[in-house]
Amino acid sequence: MLLNMKLLIFPAMLLALMFTACSKSSSDDSNPTNPQLSGTKWVVTYYWDKDKDETNDFSGYSFEFKDSGVLVAYLPDGSTKTGQWSVSSSSNKLILVIAGTYALDEMADDWVIMTKTDTVMKLKDDNTTHLEELHFKKI
Repeated sequence: MLLNMKLLIFPAMLLALMFTACSKSSSDDSNPTNPQLSGTKWVVTYYWDKDKDETNDFSGYSFEFKDSGVLVAYLPDGSTKTGQWSVSSSSNKLILVIAGTYALDEMADDWVIMTKTDTVMKLKDDNTTHLEELHFKKI
């Protein structure tokens, strides 16, 4: 009977160990909350795509990074487009998912964060075959 009890205890202990070892980490990279982005609007101050300055494509646009991971684009005609944003601290990237106009389609990417302060954000594409940079300024 003692042997049967030992055979039952070992699997129970192993199962308990598996559940505690697989708990979710408290440092979730996909958490979009970032006090440097959230709460105010941003404008594009520079956009270089491959071989030319295309900053004017963003003229009249502004962007709001909401705490919930929602990205709201305010278009020059007064309409809005909604997408998502998140920051990956492990890869130092800002991931933008948004579409609806040529400029927004170009902006949707995973951008390497070169500089990020309370008022300025400078991003570059990780594709080394061509230069692509996107700069924001808080307004």
